[in-house]
Amino acid sequence: MFTNVVWIRPSGQLYRKVLDVVPRVRAMAGMTRTSAGGRALVVVGAIMLFGSLFFLPWFVVSGTRPDLPSGRYNGIGSTGLLNTLLGGPWGWIAFVWLVVSAFLGLGVAALGRKTRRLGTAGMVVLLLYALFLVVVPTYLNPQGSTGTVSVSFAYGFVAAVLGSALVEAGARLPRAAFASYQAPTAAEWDSP
Repeated sequence: MFTNVVWIRPSGQLYRKVLDVVPRVRAMAGMTRTSAGGRALVVVGAIMLFGSLFFLPWFVVSGTRPDLPSGRYNGIGSTGLLNTLLGGPWGWIAFVWLVVSAFLGLGVAALGRKTRRLGTAGMVVLLLYALFLVVVPTYLNPQGSTGTVSVSFAYGFVAAVLGSALVEAGARLPRAAFASYQAPTAAEWDSP
């Protein structure tokens, strides 16, 4: 019977080499540390975004068109409405991206790493929601529909945009850099 056992002691050379490489791996791909204030902004923004997706109304629809029923729609309801208008799963793809970006924001804040454009991507998705739910229904009139429709924003959509903006602002907030102060020499002090 052949057994191949490799024993790595903490004082071994391989162990030191691995520990020497680990700090370099952490600093790769632009992943720098973010400040405590930035982490707090990311957490607040991610919670606002996630909460507005499920609990707050995004759009208010009023009118007499049968394909757009009147009422208040939260993130899930407006996603279903968007799928009805576009005829595909595009709204669910956008909704899943917003949920993923909220969870990624919480994960990034927990790790304390800086990331770029996570909140910007969320704002672009929300802009597409606004475009397709506020602008398009007024110009999109299916054949045989004689009713009118009015779609307006609700406070949940504004909270989602604000949450995405806070995620982006918190991720971009730099860490405080401590500068070392050197006392001037006598020659520097006396020079005019």
